[in-house]
Amino acid sequence: MSFFERAKAAASDLAAKADVEMKKAGINTPGTPGAAGGAGGAGGAGGAGADRALRDLGVLAYLEATGRPASPDDKARVLATLRELEASGRLGQLSVTPAYGAPGGPPPPPGAAAASAAATPPPPPPGATPPPPPPTAPPGSTPPPPPPSWA
Repeated sequence: MSFFERAKAAASDLAAKADVEMKKAGINTPGTPGAAGGAGGAGGAGGAGADRALRDLGVLAYLEATGRPASPDDKARVLATLRELEASGRLGQLSVTPAYGAPGGPPPPPGAAAASAAATPPPPPPGATPPPPPPTAPPGSTPPPPPPSWA
């Protein structure tokens, strides 16, 4: 058996183990029964059906929030689908994506932390006198020019 055949066999074995563990966790994978477009899925079972129903509910809520008409029949259909999925245990855990800057969110852009730290100097320690302000030139005076580059 060549190296590539062994690597392919190991990769297939690992993929099969991953599929089993994901199925145990209730996560559908593409091409497996129960997934949208899979061998045994009707498109409405499991994760794909739940995702579709939650997306439709979001569209209906957005339409209502913006003052646009939403079909009561569509709303009843989507809510019935979600209730059925939840009752059968196929809806899974629901959570909202955290807002930008919230704990666990993406980090600030590069240099943002350094720029904010440089903008405000740290406070003096307790009991210490603050440093004097930088000297200011009297009005109307200009600093001398820099020395020439050949000097």
